[in-house]
Amino acid sequence: MESFWTGAVADVRGSWVRPASLRGLFAVPLMVAIVLGITSVGAAPVLAQSAPSAAASPPGTGLAWGDNADDQLGDGTTTNSSTPVPVDLPAGTTITAVAAGQGHSLAVTSTGTMLAWGANSSGQLGDGTTTTSNTPVAVDLPADTTITAVAAGDRHSLALTSTGTVLAWGLNLTGQLGDGTTTSSNTPVSVNLPASTTITAVAAGNVHSLALTSTGTMLAWGANLTGQLGDGTTTNSSTPVAVDLPANTTITAVAASSSGHSLAVTSTGTMLAWGANFTGQLGDGTTTNSSIPVAVDLPANTTITAVAAGAGHSLAVTSTGTMLAWGGNGSGQLGDGSTTTSSTPVAVSLPADTTITAVAAGAGHSLAVTSTGTMLAWGFNASGQLGDGTTTNSNTPIAVNLPADTTITAITGGSFHSLAIVPSESTTTLQVSAPNPTPDQPVTLTATVTCTSSAPTGTVTFLDGTTTLDTKPLSGNPTATATLTVTHLTAGTHPIQARYNGDSNCPASTSNSTTVTVPAPTAAEPTIPVTGTSLPTILTAGILLTLTGAALTLATHRRRPTHRT
Repeated sequence: MESFWTGAVADVRGSWVRPASLRGLFAVPLMVAIVLGITSVGAAPVLAQSAPSAAASPPGTGLAWGDNADDQLGDGTTTNSSTPVPVDLPAGTTITAVAAGQGHSLAVTSTGTMLAWGANSSGQLGDGTTTTSNTPVAVDLPADTTITAVAAGDRHSLALTSTGTVLAWGLNLTGQLGDGTTTSSNTPVSVNLPASTTITAVAAGNVHSLALTSTGTMLAWGANLTGQLGDGTTTNSSTPVAVDLPANTTITAVAASSSGHSLAVTSTGTMLAWGANFTGQLGDGTTTNSSIPVAVDLPANTTITAVAAGAGHSLAVTSTGTMLAWGGNGSGQLGDGSTTTSSTPVAVSLPADTTITAVAAGAGHSLAVTSTGTMLAWGFNASGQLGDGTTTNSNTPIAVNLPADTTITAITGGSFHSLAIVPSESTTTLQVSAPNPTPDQPVTLTATVTCTSSAPTGTVTFLDGTTTLDTKPLSGNPTATATLTVTHLTAGTHPIQARYNGDSNCPASTSNSTTVTVPAPTAAEPTIPVTGTSLPTILTAGILLTLTGAALTLATHRRRPTHRT
């Protein structure tokens, strides 16, 4: 196994230095580097995905930016990017969740399958090989398996299934796959969960894993050198063990740090933390490790709704949409305008009138999604992982340079790269043949639907104001159309629209209204009503009679007289 320590320079304040010339190397706080280098032979460094399991969001496409030395951006290159680039997903594929590790990336598709790309030296892509891929490849899932959430460690991966079981693959030197062995696997294996246990969320640290059960308890497995399993010991475990939570505590969200600490949110909005604490990342006002959960020292009357953990720092979103951060801050990853480490939570210096809805953390950088779907980033930026077009660190949040009219629905932070999901967008246009028809002239309506992620399927409903004219199926690829011919529209003005009803990949959309004006019919030929009693007196030779039902209508034109000799 290659060394991940050579050339990595850091200090205990959390200041990150990564030599650009060294592929796959990254910095860790020196204190942890020394301890892990001595006691965890062959263990990978502590800088992997720190966010909790990525649950499903609306289907869309992927964006990636930052370090790409291990192909982790998935754009078909190995070139770093300081602005978001599209992930090269297979045609017709949309994704609902993403996770990022040290050098690999994971995604859940809208059909419940999985894709992976990037580094694969330990089989962390799960495709049955150890071959790196710069574009997404299919994870080799067991038959009839549907994935709902994912998490990525340094070189291992976790997936939650629709039945509440957990799959794991990749590096397993410290038992982080949870299958009872320390044998790595390049295809998914089942985590050895206790009987009758249903898992609702998973998180992956560097070399440990966490799971939240349906009853609000927690399980942990893998490395435990700094007490990150939270079971009161520092003994590794290759099968899940119960986290030693305080009595009557129910957990609602979890995060696993890449530096060996763990975070949890309780049902009352408080926070617990355990494991490594060399830069104050437990947030309890000390720098002392803890092998059992301790309370994070939150400001009074604060309720936490979401958390994320970086290599040596922690992030939390409050119920009012503000943010707190604590731990290492050498690169400005706390976002408070300083580079001063803090062992208790400090307020992130958000732009005015900003509400945060989601958060993620990389090794030394932080990410947040706002209520308007924009993105902020701060901290370490040597590989462009802040996505602002530079490689300059920032100790306050700055805007990620997203494509125009882009809305972000999900984010994740790898060690030195970032991922986001942009929801699919569909557009429906309407063409009307004969927008000003004559009375009783057929009108043909043609709806054209396009989608940013794949060829749209399904149906289009044609509307006359609020009245449904008919629903027709779409056909065609990549541009799809649906056609309706209306044989009769009444006289007057008709606001016609076409509404695409959406599918699993493409959202619904409605065309602009097109006005169709039908003129009133011209005056009919004059008629003379007749009755049986008046008929003999008005009937004369040469008059053409038209009989309609029981009524008689006298036409006004006369038959040409016949010449008689």
